[in-house]
Parts: sequence; structure tokens; C-alpha cells
Amino acid sequence: MRGRYFRAILADRVGDVLAPPGPARAGRYHRPGQPALYMSPDGAWARIAVSGYMREDGRPRVIVPLELGEARVFDQRDESVCALLGIDRERSNVPWRPELAAGREPPSWRNADSARALGADGIIDRSRHIPGGWHVTLFRWNQPGAPTVAVAGTAFPAILSDSEQHSG
Repeated sequence: MRGRYFRAILADRVGDVLAPPGPARAGRYHRPGQPALYMSPDGAWARIAVSGYMREDGRPRVIVPLELGEARVFDQRDESVCALLGIDRERSNVPWRPELAAGREPPSWRNADSARALGADGIIDRSRHIPGGWHVTLFRWNQPGAPTVAVAGTAFPAILSDSEQHSG
């Protein structure tokens, strides 16, 4: 896959839009210390993906357009391929933060581990909030043998709609 994608990021970190998370940060598809770059094929989808965090912490985000070079990603939308490889795509729908807070490994990490073991550059995640929507998480980028990612436009504010401000 390749093309235009969008990444939501804290407004005060826009200069780090292509940087991996800090060494103590974890996410749906990465353990602390693992690189991960989360993005969406639509700017509105990127905003929706972080709307819960925006409601929670009240910190402003921006959406940054990115250009992704050719990347090989594992597509969890393909139920038959997931079944063939023994990947339970429903593990990715389990809320990861409560699992981590309870001292358990988020089930989505196993799916990311499987995709990494297959040599994938990243993983496609089915959206839990957007019917038919999806997001991409890269495991590697902008290094030898990895896909390229570049900023491809000016960042714009991520503004929650009235319904997004009050939904949970």
C-alpha cells in the first residue's frame, strides 16, 4: 500500500510527527520501546481515532497529512487470511489501556507480534468507531528496507464535533 495518510498528534508535538513514541509509551500495537506510527487514510478518521483522548485530557491535537511510500502491511480486515494464519482479529478490538492498567498484556499486542513475525511493515486495524473505517500502524519507517513516510502538507486543527465531544 502507499499514498496519502493522516496522523493526529498533540499540537505541541507537531515537530515530532514522524518520531517513534517515547521509550516508556505503549499503544494498541506497540509495547514500551517499540516503534509505531499510527495514521489513517482520511483526516476525519484520524480525528475520530483520537477523540477519546481529546475528551479525556483536553489537549489540542492537529492532523498532519503524510505521504507513505510502498509498505507491506498485514490487513486484519481480511478475515480469511487472519483465520489461515491463526490470527484472531477480535483481539485487536479489546480495549488495550484497561488491560495494561490491570497488569495484563493487551491482546492486540499478539496480533502486532504476529504481523512483525511475518515481516510486515505494519498492520491495518479495523476501526471500532467508524463503520468500514480502518487505520494503519507502521512498525518501521524511514530506515533502510522500510517504507518512507514524509510530511505532505500543513497541519490543521483536530476539532471535535458536538457529538464527538459528548460520546464515549
